[in-house]
Amino acid sequence: MPYNQLTVVIGGLMHIPLIILVLRFIENRFNNRTWTKEELNYNKNL
Repeated sequence: MPYNQLTVVIGGLMHIPLIILVLRFIENRFNNRTWTKEELNYNKNL
């Protein structure tokens, strides 16, 4: 049975918080990396 437009829109809106949580998890995984002095000064020596 095909869904009506209202059901599709509500279902799409319900997924927005899940997408935000996944993107924040990925962002936090990459931001927790500690950088060494050599990595921070890499482009300054060029």
